[in-house]
Amino acid sequence: MTRNRSAAKQRAPDVTYAPGTKRERTRAALIAAAARLIVEKGYHNTSLEDVATLAGMSRGAIYGNFSDRDELFMAVLRARWAPIIPQFRAGASLKEQMRILAQAVISAAPARQEVAIRALEFQLYALTHPKMRGQLEKHSAEAYRRAEAWLLKFVPAEQLPMPARRFVRVLHALMDGLLFERFQTPNEITDEVIVSAFEALAPE
Repeated sequence: MTRNRSAAKQRAPDVTYAPGTKRERTRAALIAAAARLIVEKGYHNTSLEDVATLAGMSRGAIYGNFSDRDELFMAVLRARWAPIIPQFRAGASLKEQMRILAQAVISAAPARQEVAIRALEFQLYALTHPKMRGQLEKHSAEAYRRAEAWLLKFVPAEQLPMPARRFVRVLHALMDGLLFERFQTPNEITDEVIVSAFEALAPE
């Protein structure tokens, strides 16, 4: 009991609780604490003990919500690197839809740049942790399925230059590549370059 009270005193003031059920608030607090520690210490140096202490909870609270550290890190990824969802227009041509997507990527760039270093570190962490890589693959597969369904609501499959399943993966790779290149060389990867890259995927 004393240890838990001591841990609660160490809780950071900016670790906030989300509305909803007690379980949802607990998960949100653990994700927020893990996200803060990852920024401060990196993925490799963030332990479950540190997360529990910062959130003012026990390790039991973590295992009651996440099976292990990798699952907690995946939850942080989902919360901090959410998909870019373009607001496609019904009836617009593929080229117009690609311009809409390009503008969504441009608009998302500033917020993504703030967490880009940790996003790259997560990729390195996944490369060296097979279990995490497997979880990331499952997460990506589900994200691709949702992206494909969203795209096909606005663009008929016959208008795409390749099968929709493949097209959404190309779009994702292009988005991430353009964003990280823009972060490094913003004077080279301008808005015009980003728009042109997506337009090139929509042949006349």
